[in-house]
Amino acid sequence: MVNALTNNKWESIPKENLQLGAETFAYETGLYETFRTLNHHPVFLEPHLDRLFNSAKLTQLKIEYTQQEIWEMIQEIIEKFPNPNQRVRILAVPKKLILYTSSLELSHLIYKGVSVITVETNRVHPEIKTTDYRTCLTAWKSANDSRCFEAILMDKNGILFEGSRSNIFWIINKKLFTRKRDVLPGITRQTIINRSSFPVEFGILQKSGISKIDECFLTNSGSGIIPVTHFNGEKIGNGSVGEITNQLLKQYNEWMVQDIDG
Repeated sequence: MVNALTNNKWESIPKENLQLGAETFAYETGLYETFRTLNHHPVFLEPHLDRLFNSAKLTQLKIEYTQQEIWEMIQEIIEKFPNPNQRVRILAVPKKLILYTSSLELSHLIYKGVSVITVETNRVHPEIKTTDYRTCLTAWKSANDSRCFEAILMDKNGILFEGSRSNIFWIINKKLFTRKRDVLPGITRQTIINRSSFPVEFGILQKSGISKIDECFLTNSGSGIIPVTHFNGEKIGNGSVGEITNQLLKQYNEWMVQDIDG
């Protein structure tokens, strides 16, 4: 059971009822946000709330609470949870706002490099973080079955878009790229675009061009920056974390501390 604040009242919810994309998901289609805490402080919460409310306008989903009220609820659930580093979920569905948290439980092995595969599928509305997550869940399960960290979604022409739960960046000749359109506007992705010491260019990556990239990494709000060292079973570069990726990892850790310090 998961202890959650539902419309600002505590209740216990079966874990499977909250599994996005699964047949056990117990709510109507809505929106969600996931972010992490650092030492009991939410990281980059403001842009997450902004995205939630912008998505609510696009989908005409009515959220009965203000951002300030949601912020106060989040503080309550974070403070009640013993682990200082948490993965917090905001779930906004018709007539309900559900907030809950769990231990972050990051494996530091991922920062030494992960493996990914490509899967031919796509999000219906990539610009919105919707609970209609079945396509992404199926893709992620394919990656998990292949003992890979993530599935990269691509179309029938072999053009890569994003991960099932991440955005993707790649580096060629010391230039940093990510896709501009038709991907989730990830918070970590936008943080890198805004703050990276390496200028970000927009580009298109095809499956046939994977062998030409020198470095690659994923981004999401829970794990931050995740280096990719193997793609469809082939090494990226020399098969180890690249120089630019390593520098961005250090910068991102600094940005998180700066954010919670205000």
